[in-house]
Amino acid sequence: MQPFKNTIGDMTLACALKGDHAICYRFRYEMGYIKLRLWEPPTPDENRDSQRSPYLYAANLTFRTMQEAEAFLHGHLLSNGAFDVPETDFPKEGRIEILPFPTWQPNPS
Repeated sequence: MQPFKNTIGDMTLACALKGDHAICYRFRYEMGYIKLRLWEPPTPDENRDSQRSPYLYAANLTFRTMQEAEAFLHGHLLSNGAFDVPETDFPKEGRIEILPFPTWQPNPS
């Protein structure tokens, strides 16, 4: 497996502190649909504390088209602290640096 790059196309991604926090993804083409696997590996500190899992979370999603899968990935990355992510033309797999804290805002009351 090739090492992940911190760029997509000609766009440079914002790096989190020390590059510890990232979301990884992989597209897999199946007959008639697209599989998208997302996972967040633990940071070096989190990995030392718990060797139970190679990731903080993992999700396997299925889409009818690549456009749907890329739209979901784009939104997921932006809502989780990534910057400068393209809307389309993602590589087949990648590692995207994210901010190390929640980026969502609660709904105003």
